[in-house]
Amino acid sequence: MKREIICPECREELRKIFPTDTPFPGEYVRFVDGHARKPFICDNCGADIPHGLKCTALSMWTDNFPYTEWENDYIAIKG
Repeated sequence: MKREIICPECREELRKIFPTDTPFPGEYVRFVDGHARKPFICDNCGADIPHGLKCTALSMWTDNFPYTEWENDYIAIKG
């Protein structure tokens, strides 16, 4: 499973690449929006993501390597 914290700009660009949560049979993506629990660097572009800034936890996985929840450890999920 691939896990990334990404900035809002990269979220928009990556959502264009992955317009659905099942881009191919047996492959999945998940975008979870929230606010950074601590400072991060965007895993896609390298931009600073200060504590409290909007950001997204991006997960990618396959049927062979299933999803496990992890986002809440890194971002405060808006709800």
